[in-house]
Amino acid sequence: MNARQFACGMLAATLGFITPIAAQAEPGITKSTIRIGQSAGVTGPVAGSVKEQIAGAQVYLNAINASGGISGRRIELLTYDDGFDAKRTPGNVHKLIADDKVFALFMVRGTPQNESILPIIGAEKVPLVAPLTGAITLHRPVNRYVFNVRAKYQDEVARAINHLATSGMSRIAIFYANDGFGQDVFEGFTTALQARGVQPAGAASFNRPMGDIGQGVANINKAGPQAVLVIGSGSEAAKIIREMKKAGSQAQFVTLSNNAADSFIKELGDDGRGLIITQVVPGMNSSQMSIASEYRSMAKAQKVEPTNAGMEGFMSAKVLVEGLRRAGPELTREKLVAALEGLRDYDLGGILISYSPTRHTGSSFVEMSIVSSTGKLIR
Repeated sequence: MNARQFACGMLAATLGFITPIAAQAEPGITKSTIRIGQSAGVTGPVAGSVKEQIAGAQVYLNAINASGGISGRRIELLTYDDGFDAKRTPGNVHKLIADDKVFALFMVRGTPQNESILPIIGAEKVPLVAPLTGAITLHRPVNRYVFNVRAKYQDEVARAINHLATSGMSRIAIFYANDGFGQDVFEGFTTALQARGVQPAGAASFNRPMGDIGQGVANINKAGPQAVLVIGSGSEAAKIIREMKKAGSQAQFVTLSNNAADSFIKELGDDGRGLIITQVVPGMNSSQMSIASEYRSMAKAQKVEPTNAGMEGFMSAKVLVEGLRRAGPELTREKLVAALEGLRDYDLGGILISYSPTRHTGSSFVEMSIVSSTGKLIR
């Protein structure tokens, strides 16, 4: 190479004319695809609800892909099973980012699971959309790369306590998982009771994996509460309710939206009658919100059984897709972050989603439901 050729080459490099070395595609983005990654308990204690949530999200993603995708790109969801074991989640996420080159993360399930990957997504600057947890640690302080769709667990607890109090109940106990999830809920529980000037009627906790809960059951029943909040995964909550009823409890049982799945209600069987479940998404059979009829219609067209847990996946996918659309055809992770932070009162079909640089809590929607004598959720 002579001096003139070298000088021209240096000028071209300086001006950014040299490709393809200088202009590399954003991870997870090709001309035809957008690859999204997920780690969740496809097996283990939350497998039933996780499968329903993924199926609901896939209903919407399939419909978007069938209509041409986002700027001609199909959305691919790559899911790794962590068995609802927070120790496995970071390894899955490292693999998704480093080996599979996913563009963003989506619907990672569980409080300790999501908490375990916060350092990773911060270091790699990979957006996480719709984590499947209402943990306060995902909301406060605001993490630039975490976009929550559902309301906080503490909002659910406050709504439940208000419902029980207006029904004339003041002796309320709690049986909770002794981890980040359970402690978050316990904090909201005590705060909500203190606001009404009352103390917990009783409290018991359990470690994971769940072992013998006989002493906790005895302690709660001895306190004679009118209502008991049961905080754990589906199989854990089912065991607590069964054991407490077997020991003679007549309390009103309440659990949170993480157990709002058909599989959980089926697992409880007759012991589920009268159980109150808080909800952070509309019911799939809602006649008041168009997102429900949209979900049912798309699910029917794809021959998929709609479920209430599936509604959360469907709703989460709508937020992800809208962010991708608004980020434009030249997709980058930073453009996705900016696009989501620009969402203001985006109507999903009866549920409004809003974000800003100082607020990454999309929805504050919480309502109550109860399991009927026929095993159906009534809202």
